[in-house]
Amino acid sequence: MTVSKSNAKVGMIVTVKATEDMQAPFKGRIEKVYENAALLTITDYDARDELNVKALHDKIVVSLKQLKKVS
Repeated sequence: MTVSKSNAKVGMIVTVKATEDMQAPFKGRIEKVYENAALLTITDYDARDELNVKALHDKIVVSLKQLKKVS
């Protein structure tokens, strides 16, 4: 299920395809919802993104359009 502003909730676990900051898809927990994006804490990621996650301090802002709710 695609996430929108109306159904995005703090604490929701989502998956995200690779972004400009991450080489592979990853999972995260929504920490804050903005107008068209959400702040995520990265919870599960590919080993090749370990340095990226450390550089991001386990946080990333992603467009709501890129989020998929984990069922």
